[in-house]
Amino acid sequence: MIIVKPCVTMKGTVISGYSWDKKIEVDITKTAQCLKERGYTIKRLFPGMMLILEMDGYEVSVYPSGKIIVKLLEDSKKSEEIARIIYDCAGVLEVVS
Repeated sequence: MIIVKPCVTMKGTVISGYSWDKKIEVDITKTAQCLKERGYTIKRLFPGMMLILEMDGYEVSVYPSGKIIVKLLEDSKKSEEIARIIYDCAGVLEVVS
C-alpha cells in the first residue's frame, strides 16, 4: 500500500510504501541507476543513506526504508505517480501496490 501524507515542515508530501508480508527495502544505488536511465536527473547519491533527484521539476529524496519526500508538491495524486516510478525502479512496486 502507498500512503501519501502532507509534509508540513517542507511544504511537500511524504510517501511511504507498506506491505503486510514483506519489509520494504530500497537499494538506492540501483534505483538511482534505473531512474537515470529513464532520464531523471540524479543530484546526489549517498550510498546506503539517501538519493536526491529531480523528477518533473520537483526535488525528491528517497531513503532505503522506502520513504520518499517530494518537496514543494502538495498534490497527492502527482506525488503518488512519482512514487510509483521510483518504486518500480526499486523493484518493490508490486509489493506496495
